[in-house]
Amino acid sequence: MEKRKKISARKVLRVSLTLLGVVCCLIAIISASQSQRHKQLHGVLLHVTNNQYRFLDRQGLIAESITNKGIVDRKTKLSEIKLKEVEFSASKNPWVSKAQAYVDSRQDLHLIVTQCVPTARIFFSNGQSAYLDSELRLLPLSDFFTYYTVVVTNVPSYANDTFNKAMRAKIVSLVKFIEKDSFWNAQISQIDVTENGEFELIPVFGTQKILFGDTTMMEKKFTNLFAFYRKVLNRIGWNRYTQLDLRFKDQIVASPSIPWHPPSKNAISNMDWVQNIIGDALPDSIKSLKPVTKPLAQVPPKAEPKLSVSTKPIVQKKPEKPSTTTPHKYIYQSSH
Repeated sequence: MEKRKKISARKVLRVSLTLLGVVCCLIAIISASQSQRHKQLHGVLLHVTNNQYRFLDRQGLIAESITNKGIVDRKTKLSEIKLKEVEFSASKNPWVSKAQAYVDSRQDLHLIVTQCVPTARIFFSNGQSAYLDSELRLLPLSDFFTYYTVVVTNVPSYANDTFNKAMRAKIVSLVKFIEKDSFWNAQISQIDVTENGEFELIPVFGTQKILFGDTTMMEKKFTNLFAFYRKVLNRIGWNRYTQLDLRFKDQIVASPSIPWHPPSKNAISNMDWVQNIIGDALPDSIKSLKPVTKPLAQVPPKAEPKLSVSTKPIVQKKPEKPSTTTPHKYIYQSSH
């Protein structure tokens, strides 16, 4: 017969004491939790993570999500507070992006919210106005804070919500591209939506209207426009053309203004000022381009032509009349 293993009484006692200690701890925690739940609410604290913006009516938010639900400090028991309902009610505010609620050991109710940040200010074709954020949500105008951003006008309002979201997505992508570049953020003051759903850009400097088209090949269009600024407008004047059409691939069609006058001294000084800005604010797509150098072919020197000088009586010509012909459109062809 095999010998039975003897169970040590000391081990039994040690295990029993351990289990007893665990049970006592659980009882103490549960008792403390029950005692905490029967205590009254001490106070309400609102925390806004992006506090630099003032879109929220803080008192109104506390009233909507806490006070109107019968939660009163120094009266309401902690067991009567439903944190999920507080968070849900706070999230219904159009300016709240995210909400979280909890109660600390001092019986204070904390409500942490994150405000929505607009991407663009849009004006609908029916006259109404709102903000648009990166999540394609429409935000009402705030009575407490004005946010300065790119303005988009003549935005259509479709009956189909899918079309509305598609248009808002295009607006957000275009505005984000403009805002991330320091030059375009300073140069483009307004975006207008045409009847066929395309975009027109209104610049700060210059009187021309920029027909941008849709948002396809957006970076390429801005690169071509920047090159046109540097190589053409900066030399002949920023009011030479009334319209720049970027809707064609790798080219810009410029419609001249009628009548056109050479740039004045003030205009030339403005051109120099813009040239300095352009030189310091090259977009990344242009900075990455490297010039292509070709070897120079040796050309034999040409013989100088012999000139014969003849004296003729000077005939005084009548002054020529100014030309009344309409100037043609200028087409700038991109080389890359």
